[in-house]
Amino acid sequence: MKGGIGNIMKQAQKMQQEMQKAQEEIARMEVTGESGGGLV
Repeated sequence: MKGGIGNIMKQAQKMQQEMQKAQEEIARMEVTGESGGGLV
């Protein structure tokens, strides 16, 4: 059981990191979309 819990924790951490990356990319896209909207 102990190993299984460790795996779940690792997976949860990985998912959290990927969610954070996705949110950062979305935020960046929103910023560039607003600032460079007329240029694109």
